[in-house]
Amino acid sequence: MNLARHLGIFTWAMAAKALPLFYGLVFIILVLPILSVSDHGRYNIAFQAFIFIALLNKSLVLYPMLRFGADPDQYDKTIGAGFYLSIIYYLFFGAVIWIAAPLGSAILRVEVADLRLSSILLVAFFFRDFGFFVQQIAYRTARLFFIEATYWLGSAGGFVYLYLSRGNFEVRELLWVNIFAALASSVMSIILSYRWIIRLGGFDIGAAREIMKYGFYTLPIGLTSSIAASADVLILGAIYTPAVVGVYSGAKRVYQVLSALTQAAGLLILPYVSRLSSTDRRDEIRVLFEKTTVYIWLSLAALAGILWLSADNLYAFIGKDYAGAASILMILLIAVPFDGVYHVSAQILYGVGQARKVALVAFGSLIILLLLLTTGTYFFAQNGTAVALCTGLIIAGIWMYLVTGKEYDSGLMPSLKRFGTNLSAVVREITSNKT
Repeated sequence: MNLARHLGIFTWAMAAKALPLFYGLVFIILVLPILSVSDHGRYNIAFQAFIFIALLNKSLVLYPMLRFGADPDQYDKTIGAGFYLSIIYYLFFGAVIWIAAPLGSAILRVEVADLRLSSILLVAFFFRDFGFFVQQIAYRTARLFFIEATYWLGSAGGFVYLYLSRGNFEVRELLWVNIFAALASSVMSIILSYRWIIRLGGFDIGAAREIMKYGFYTLPIGLTSSIAASADVLILGAIYTPAVVGVYSGAKRVYQVLSALTQAAGLLILPYVSRLSSTDRRDEIRVLFEKTTVYIWLSLAALAGILWLSADNLYAFIGKDYAGAASILMILLIAVPFDGVYHVSAQILYGVGQARKVALVAFGSLIILLLLLTTGTYFFAQNGTAVALCTGLIIAGIWMYLVTGKEYDSGLMPSLKRFGTNLSAVVREITSNKT
């Protein structure tokens, strides 16, 4: 794979995924020092309830839609089936959250209105998430950037407005900022994706069955991603108080800013691999695997190291209420490069149609992660949650890498050899230019 040929597309993808970094920095600099740890915990519990459901929909419906929609002959019927399945999914779980909010508030020690805003978040994000996948199938990364920019910059702008106008933040105000930004992003998605809306036909049973069949294998993938993204917060909230969740979330928010970088590569890898697989270009996929896993691991390890060294100073700036978050962040940062390798390897396997292998690894990782999270959280609170999540992500990353490497008769040594060859070529080029 010649990465230079895809530089323009990748630049837009990187720009799109740099936006969460900006959003995260605004949240860390403006919101965290003012918001109490208890209110931060409430905010994260409500938002992560939405994230949990949204990630499951992506695994059950949207990723299989992307997999089959990459074939031009199946595009129209696959998009239509994915659209209607997503509506059914969101309506069902939105109603469940709304009805079960009183019970959930008692368990998680938050207000009923906090959890019910999770249902509204589902509505606000629907067209944004669906349109994002439609554009990803077509490799329109410039349009992805504008969809992403509307949400991330809109949310960050809302936080800045609240800070400048009042110098204070309420939990529900923060959630409403996300809701309005998501609605604006959904409108942008509709504008940029109007062609598929015009072409949207009826509900194709065959395409829906194909999506759900493939989605059955990807469900463990979604569950693992959902647990890594949100279940740790929900488990911590069920056992302890929102204040404890707030300190942990203060660390995880910084971790998520860094781990979001892996999604930029994912925007390209899955549809690209699907196209290579459809023309049986196996050698190119192996080269892609060897290059991307090494580059991702090394890049994320370097960035995680910089953040690890800066953790104490960062939380000294945020405030004394978050002092305990520094040690939690240091633990989580160890998992960052392995999490990146997990996602890249999984998307390569997924793109070639090996969802069953991905699902087996994801399901095994899910069991390990759940056991670690429940025991670690119960006995050791936030630090136990961090160690559990870190350990689970490292195991999952190594396991997925080994399975993908076996699929393509590759692994660590061939990947390092290829990296060494590329590095030598770069050094020779620099040396020759100097002489």
